This record gives sequence, C-alpha cells and structure tokens, in this order.
Amino acid sequence: MPFRSGSLSVRRFMISSELPESFQRTATMALRRYQYKSINAERGEKESFGWVNPRRVLSDELVWEDLVDANLVFLAVRRDRKSFSKVIFQARREEFHARAKREKGVERLTRQHRLALDEQLTIEMLKEVSPVSAFTELVWDLNTGEVLVGATGKALCERIMDLFASTFDARLAPRFPALLGYEFMAAQGLEENFDLTNAAAETT
Repeated sequence: MPFRSGSLSVRRFMISSELPESFQRTATMALRRYQYKSINAERGEKESFGWVNPRRVLSDELVWEDLVDANLVFLAVRRDRKSFSKVIFQARREEFHARAKREKGVERLTRQHRLALDEQLTIEMLKEVSPVSAFTELVWDLNTGEVLVGATGKALCERIMDLFASTFDARLAPRFPALLGYEFMAAQGLEENFDLTNAAAETT
C-alpha cells in the first residue's frame, strides 16, 4: 500500500467542523454503513465505492479500533468498476432481439420487451467480466484534525470528501500549499515581511 511503501503524492485536508461527542462510540457503525460492498451484477450495478481496512482489504469486518494507532487513523477507500465493450454489447443485442422475435413469431418487439431484453443482456455481460479495483488510502491525525489523502485527482478527492462527510458528519476543507506556507511564516513571525514583499511586487 502506498503510505507504507514509500513516497507518494497526497492532498491535504483539515476537518472544518466539530466532531460529534458520540463520534468514537458510533464510528464502527458509521463505517459499516458506508463500507465497500461487492458489485451486485443481478441488479445491473457497475460500480461500488466504500471504506475498507487498508491492512485487510478483503475483510468484511470493519472495526474502528482496528484502524486507530495512537492518534492516527489509517483508512482506505475501495472503488470497483465493471465495464464491457459497447460494440460487443450492440452486436449481442441485435442477436438477442432477433432470437426473441423468432421465438415469439413476430417482426417487431414492443419497447417494453426491448428494454427488458437489454437489461437481461447487461446483467449477463456484467457477470462475465471481473471488476477493476482501485484503492486510495487516508491518514487522519485525530489530534490536529489533518487528513492526508493518497490521491490528487479532483473528482476522486471530491467523492472521498463526500463519503467522509456522510460517514463522520464532518466536512473536510482543502489545505492548499500557499495557505500552509503563509501559516508557517506566521508561526515564525515572518508574515509582515511576506506582506511587504507582495506589496513591492505589485508596485513593480
């Protein structure tokens, strides 16, 4: 896994709201509500997105205490996707419809029948393909409220932010490098020099 195997690119976030007082007691139940579940091809599902234990990604048991080490929480999101060729689907669809017309002895199928056959074919083809899995890890510092996400893509990070908010009833705010740099200078008492430098640059 990336956080344990070496350097990686991350995006920084900070929890921007107070965690509920009952947070620690209800964390396991909240995680299980949004944990990863296998794609159900019978329902025509093509994607699954949810929490897993990064140390045991195949385990169905998700327990908050197993994710916590002192003040750090080690989490992961698993995203599975199934897809198939649209060209192959269209070719098989034509054969599917032609066979149905022969069996029924009709020249044209009703719209409702065509939709039912398309759904049946979709389910069949989803069963035939294996999902592509991707994992994204998070490290959450309970003392500072900082969260490191092992991803940089905007769409994926936004999905993780939404999942985090739904699970823990707390929102994540991005920690941009410029803001971190300014806060560091402020901590060193250098913010006045920074403001003067900016003012000089604007007048040139």
